[in-house]
Amino acid sequence: MINPELIAVAEGKCEQHQADHSFRVMKLDRKIFEKQLEIDGPEEIRKNQDFFLNVLDWTAVLHDREMDGDLEYDFDHGEKAAKIVDEIVGDKMNDEGKKWIKFLCIYHVPDDGEIPPLTEMQKWLLSVFKDADGLDRVRFENGDKLDENFLRTESAKTLIAEARELWEKTKGITEPQAAFDAVFGNRVE
Repeated sequence: MINPELIAVAEGKCEQHQADHSFRVMKLDRKIFEKQLEIDGPEEIRKNQDFFLNVLDWTAVLHDREMDGDLEYDFDHGEKAAKIVDEIVGDKMNDEGKKWIKFLCIYHVPDDGEIPPLTEMQKWLLSVFKDADGLDRVRFENGDKLDENFLRTESAKTLIAEARELWEKTKGITEPQAAFDAVFGNRVE
């Protein structure tokens, strides 16, 4: 079950990173998580699926929230998002959960080759999240910014058509509750 408090905080400072993007990423990361867990999910994540889904949900809502739309690309937006995690998430997640959210916010930005060595769990969860965020690149230039070769998981590669369909049905709905209802009212199977 998705925490309803997430809906209220889904907003962004730039046009391409509003509530509709956050909720599409949330829906896609849940799909990738479920599919990829069956393939190669780390045991600790298998044992704590609800915890890690909650981490992914919060990350989806916060990861681009602080992006500066006045810049061509704000390379610091992940760091800025990590700095607001404690304030926004508060007591809705424990310290370990907030640490994971900060990690994902920070490392969703750099190219994979620029990320320091990671544990198996970090690498797996980051791949799930980066692929979900990457799938929503269908919103740029009629989908031309989505390059399947940059997707890390086989599960994500099976969701390209669905990601495009989800975007078509939900693009431009920026009010958080309406965006949530639109995204989660559409099925990505």
